Amino acid sequence: MPQVVRIHEVLRPNQLERDEWYLVRDPGGRRYVLFESFVIDPSSTQPRNSKKREIAIKTVLAQNNELANKLRSVLEL
Repeated sequence: MPQVVRIHEVLRPNQLERDEWYLVRDPGGRRYVLFESFVIDPSSTQPRNSKKREIAIKTVLAQNNELANKLRSVLEL
């Protein structure tokens, strides 16, 4: 089972759209950032229309933004 650590999340102004980033280590030892974007169904508060994308750790760390800083702090633990 993969190890997953939440790094960052962004809630859109309408509170129904959310983006989340996770640091994932799969059973084979490979590490990557999983980006998930989804819309919450207001009638059930369950996610729908989810989009997932795997991003290389180096790609995220090359950026100079809040996500990169949070990832660095998680990797230092």
